[in-house]
Amino acid sequence: MPKKTLEKSKVIVKQLAIAFFFTAFFVFLTLTITKNKVDKAIRLVNSFAVIQNYNGNGKTKNIQINTMTKRLVEYPNFGDIWARITIPTAEIEANVYHGDTLDLLKFGVGHHAGTYFPGEGGTIIIAGHNSSRDFGRLPKTQVGDEIIIKAVYGTYTYKIDSYEIIEAKALNEKLEINDSKEVLMIYTCYPVDTPGYKSKRYVIYASLVGDSNE
Repeated sequence: MPKKTLEKSKVIVKQLAIAFFFTAFFVFLTLTITKNKVDKAIRLVNSFAVIQNYNGNGKTKNIQINTMTKRLVEYPNFGDIWARITIPTAEIEANVYHGDTLDLLKFGVGHHAGTYFPGEGGTIIIAGHNSSRDFGRLPKTQVGDEIIIKAVYGTYTYKIDSYEIIEAKALNEKLEINDSKEVLMIYTCYPVDTPGYKSKRYVIYASLVGDSNE
């Protein structure tokens, strides 16, 4: 290869390397700056989805709780979005679906269909993936933090009493369902920051401290 051609090739390669570096840096900087805006946009869309569900033609909009019997007059259909869960200290906001199948958990967190609903005085179990969109920040919570569930029939506030890390196979034994006290149990796969199958679950236990029927 002639000397001039070789020198030109080196110059081109150098310019391409510099262009690639600045492009990558610009993309990284843009993603970093806009991350919070994107998160807010996603949360806004999720909130709108819940509002649409409230005002839709399905039965979910008619759900009410009988304060005398402490039972819902009408229940959500399987797969309905019937609430939104918020844990301010961990920056967690997610739609709550009725049901916790893998198909539903692709879209948000799921309420175990065999457990009670907020206000009914029994065990409530909600599960979610360990992604940052869902329950990936659960380990950042502390005892005493608030968990707010805004359901279609009222808003319920819980305070975290404790947490534990258990084997996945022990879920049925540990997460016992009863109607003696309203306890919210939420869990996700653990550890939250490693890929692949997780044999453990991070579980939070919280007690009802306030409610407002709307």
